[in-house]
Amino acid sequence: MDSKAQKNYEDIERLPRRWFPLPKLDGYILREFLIKYSVLLLVFIILFILSDVYRDISDFLEAKAPWRSVLEYLAYKLPGNIRFILPITMLLGCMWTMATFGKNMEITAMRASGVSLFRCGGPIFLMGLIVTGVNIYFNENLVPYTEQKAEQVRGEVVERRRQVQHLLAFRSSDQQRHWLFDTFVSGETQNNITVKTFWTDGMARNIVIEPNKEQLPEIVRKMFRNKSSRLLELAPAELEQAIYRELRGRKVDFQAASVTYDPERAVWIFRNGNFISYDRNDETQFEASRGTSTMHDEIPFTELVFPASEIPETPDDIINSIKEKDDLPTWVIWDLVQRNPNMAERVKSIYMTVFYYRLAFPWACFLAVFLGIPLATRNERTGSLLAIITAVVIIVVYIVVAQVFLVLGKGGILNPMFAGLAPTIAFICCGIWRVLHDRN
Repeated sequence: MDSKAQKNYEDIERLPRRWFPLPKLDGYILREFLIKYSVLLLVFIILFILSDVYRDISDFLEAKAPWRSVLEYLAYKLPGNIRFILPITMLLGCMWTMATFGKNMEITAMRASGVSLFRCGGPIFLMGLIVTGVNIYFNENLVPYTEQKAEQVRGEVVERRRQVQHLLAFRSSDQQRHWLFDTFVSGETQNNITVKTFWTDGMARNIVIEPNKEQLPEIVRKMFRNKSSRLLELAPAELEQAIYRELRGRKVDFQAASVTYDPERAVWIFRNGNFISYDRNDETQFEASRGTSTMHDEIPFTELVFPASEIPETPDDIINSIKEKDDLPTWVIWDLVQRNPNMAERVKSIYMTVFYYRLAFPWACFLAVFLGIPLATRNERTGSLLAIITAVVIIVVYIVVAQVFLVLGKGGILNPMFAGLAPTIAFICCGIWRVLHDRN
């Protein structure tokens, strides 16, 4: 190589990377990407709408629902579908765009001009960040609302045809209370409620001892039919302690004509009902009947107040329990777990796995670009078809692995944080490694 050629080669090697705004180039890349991304988004939206129609249209037709209700239902289901397809379309759109540039040798021209592969995808990275923000908004705000509205539309039309009133049952997260509702309306007084729970010292004090100081012998005779004579021989202080011991841990049912929650005081108010207690597990020799024999007849009450220390759940917790865990906003899940330290580990694993998965999944929109750009330009002569096939394989593998980890995390087999974050983090690391490997 002569000295002149050597000098030209060294000048090319010293050509600086260009990071400053390139309006014409960025505009061209962004336009090409948006065209392909819009086409893919539209195709996937149509496919998901057809899927909803195929799955649910028969119920609406049997109920002779008006087309307005059908269209309203499909419209409310749409944001949930879009949330799911945003990362898929981002990866496909990115790979399709960059593969087309590679096929036309435009990537080679840009890199020869000092524009790195990472910088070539600058506009697409920006769009990935915007789409991530949109996906986070969908996850946390829009989808929980639209899914609830969709179920309301479906219930009003389809369930009315069946003419069946379902009894709503709610099990507290610590497994200590079982609520039964005829109907449940958030923010309003609930009618005809039954709560199956266990006596605690606080309940014994607030329901039996404190309100009945003067009539304590009478209430003892009602509640402890077989032991009342022995109990009434005790001194007042000893009697109170004996009542605590006798009631602690017993099953008890509270039935009320109406129940109201006061959010300012954080208390449940039961009105116009009765309660009935059951024997202990060791009070009968027949195992099948343990905890099922009544300890006393129904005892009426006018009003009972249960503070948060006795019943920590709120009406929102009951409503959220009806919803799919995957549709709850992350802040609702976090608040629910923090307010229920005695939550069963199985239930906590479900909530926390969903929590971490929901934190990680939206970022797949942005991080798909890290993986899509280098893969699409790995071989510029293979064309866009191979890039799209590669993207589809990556998407399928990612979704399958993420769902498997999600199931294992909910089942308590994997740590919730690992189950929720690991697939997306692996996706991130793979993409970053590809960018660093192909940055030149």
